[in-house]
Amino acid sequence: MTAFRAVSVAHPSQGWRARLPVLLIAALIAGAFALACLPLGLLFGLYAYYQSQDLIFPGVAVGETGLQGKTIQDAAVVLHKDWNIDRRIALTDGLHTWNIPAAELGLRLDALATAGKAYAVGRDVSALAGIGEMVYGLRQGWQIEPIVQFEEGKAQALLANLNQSIRQPPVESSLQWEAGRLTVTPGKIGYEFNLEEALQSLRASHTEIFLSTQFRIPLKPLPPQIADLSAIQESARQMLDRPTILYGYDAITDEHFRWQVLPEMLASWLVIGADEQGATVMVAAERLATYLESLNASLGEGHYIDVGRHSQAAAEAIQKGEAYTITLSHPSTRYTVKPGDTLLKIAWRLGFPYWMILQANPGLDPDRLPAGQELVIPSKDDLLPLPVVPNKRIVISISQQRLSVYQDGKRIARHPISTGIDRSPTQPGVFQVRAHIRQAYASIWDLTMPNFLAIYEAWPGFYNGIHGLPTLSNGRRLWGNILGRPASFGCIILDLKPARELYEWAEDGVVVEILP
Repeated sequence: MTAFRAVSVAHPSQGWRARLPVLLIAALIAGAFALACLPLGLLFGLYAYYQSQDLIFPGVAVGETGLQGKTIQDAAVVLHKDWNIDRRIALTDGLHTWNIPAAELGLRLDALATAGKAYAVGRDVSALAGIGEMVYGLRQGWQIEPIVQFEEGKAQALLANLNQSIRQPPVESSLQWEAGRLTVTPGKIGYEFNLEEALQSLRASHTEIFLSTQFRIPLKPLPPQIADLSAIQESARQMLDRPTILYGYDAITDEHFRWQVLPEMLASWLVIGADEQGATVMVAAERLATYLESLNASLGEGHYIDVGRHSQAAAEAIQKGEAYTITLSHPSTRYTVKPGDTLLKIAWRLGFPYWMILQANPGLDPDRLPAGQELVIPSKDDLLPLPVVPNKRIVISISQQRLSVYQDGKRIARHPISTGIDRSPTQPGVFQVRAHIRQAYASIWDLTMPNFLAIYEAWPGFYNGIHGLPTLSNGRRLWGNILGRPASFGCIILDLKPARELYEWAEDGVVVEILP
């Protein structure tokens, strides 16, 4: 009898079910791997995109200006606008504030170079390192330090200009005349920008200042020049105790003026200053000028004080306790031509060489002077170009043929003379000694003129003057026997001894008045 063993045969679906857990686990592992690789793939893809398109990576910025996704050129445009056009710097000195365009402070971003620096993030390294820099930028942001240029000249000009608007100079000690006594008011400290320190700070920290948009300008104190006022007060009292007198002299009319300055007036001119010896009391020329202007109102027409010419010199003389004489000035005038006038007659009458009136009226035809025509007559000061000697004067009378010498208002000598003949007359007017020539020679007349004092230009470059009896080249002396009558060609002739004495006595600048 044959025995049979039962054999079980598995159904196909039963094997698949047995492997299902393994497959699920594998699928889960594969899915997890795929999910894990997806970000990495995305990062690789993002990195490849920015690289291929030449774009700046995400998260890259300069300050508050984001540059991601921009080309170098686009980034440079944005940076230039934000930093070189729109950016402003808040300035303060602790007392004042200003909101100034950064460019005016000399701060300028090199936009193209800074954009290039931003573009370099994630590049010039391995791909993994580049992705790492990109990831860092995405998570933390990637700040690029700007490339800042500093133009010191612009900063210096701006700060100097602002300094002018805020500078408070020190208030110096001052003197006052109150109730008949002199008092001193102490000075006060001033201030201004410390420009050197401010520029040094900008040189050292211009990038930080550009980034922060804040800059503090240091100030420096300006103390008064003078601290100890005791010596000043005593010096001022001494100045006020001595008499102060100003003198005036009109060289044309030979008038003398005397102005007594009262202590209270002088006190109003005093200021405290400093010289090489230290603190001192000074007479302020601008305050004295106001007084001189007031004197002009009392002088009347025809002459005046040239305040600009005399105020400083007068102030210095008063400060030293010295006398000062103001030489009065004279304005140019106008003359209306009368019937029968000629230019020679007008010049003779008004006391000017003919050529000076001609020169003052360009285009004037001296041979045609219609009645009613107005002529410009120069200032008589033009006849006195040298500093006037106020206490000496030579007066010549053509009609009397005499020369008088005056010193300190007194006549000290009188001599017979010979002036010009009719066809070459001596010009009346007020002139002055212009030059000394021991032996002058006039080639046109072959005359040697001893002890020649040049006094006026009969024509430009040709002087008439006072001199001793002349000689010809053959040694013959002329006109010794006719002094007291016209004989010369325009000069004033003296005997030899008086001519020599006058030559020694009359320095350049002595006034010579020639009367008709």
